[in-house]
Amino acid sequence: MMIHSYNFKNRDEYRASFNRLSKLVFGIDFEAWYQKGAWDDRYICHSIVTDDQIIANVSVSKMDLVINGESKRALQIGTVMTHPEHRGKGLSKQLMEYVLETYEDTCDMFFLFANSTVLDFYPKFGFTTLPEHQFYLNISVQPKDELILLDKLDVSKEEHWDSIKQMLFSRRPISKHFGVTNNEGLFQFYALNVFHECLYYSRTDDAIIIFEHEGDLLHLYDVISDKQVNIETLVSRITTKQTRKVRFHFTPDQLIDKAYVEPFGKHEDVLFIRPLSNLGKLPAFCIPKLAHA
Repeated sequence: MMIHSYNFKNRDEYRASFNRLSKLVFGIDFEAWYQKGAWDDRYICHSIVTDDQIIANVSVSKMDLVINGESKRALQIGTVMTHPEHRGKGLSKQLMEYVLETYEDTCDMFFLFANSTVLDFYPKFGFTTLPEHQFYLNISVQPKDELILLDKLDVSKEEHWDSIKQMLFSRRPISKHFGVTNNEGLFQFYALNVFHECLYYSRTDDAIIIFEHEGDLLHLYDVISDKQVNIETLVSRITTKQTRKVRFHFTPDQLIDKAYVEPFGKHEDVLFIRPLSNLGKLPAFCIPKLAHA
């Protein structure tokens, strides 16, 4: 067994093995992301290989967090997985230790998101939980019958994909309280695999909006623009007559005084950070949903 500490994305046999394992463990496939050129050098796999098959993996995503207006170099850990036949051998522990040692001098902090089944695992490596919050806005005024200049985006169309990439690389962070920059590859993964039916271009705002309706609840996931978009006005245009409240899947800086805040529910992934010492006092926040590795 050996750890491949380089990014093997361009080696077809290893990438295929990685995809087989990720489909088995998480039900996700990275191949379309690779073929679109969105698997960039900021997403690096560290894997244990035996008999030319990847049997365990811990990936890192390099990005910057904007916290209280200050930019911090961050490294997000994700795609932590072991083949079912090789669990219980300490392979994830070995990879975690390797990754933390390899990158600890290159960033200000590590962070990750964990589900309820592995909450006891990460504190062993010096990670501490940091509670996130949900932001909601009640909709009391019914939307006006005005023309909404929204174009549905289709990631399979080259001109739409190129436009998405162009806007991504010049975007402003969605929040200065707790935002993310340099995470274009992750956004493109979500655009291809998760939110491809929720992508719109607003000609009115010159912004890409990612949103969907769930009954009387509007989920607003992200707003991509190189300008500051008036979020409250934007929301008023994309609500329907059925909409009663909006959930922001990021920290809505402009609406902090109007939104109401609730702790994350038990079904939500838990944020772990190492170290906490350089964060200072934090108000309620939500890391953008489309920045989760």
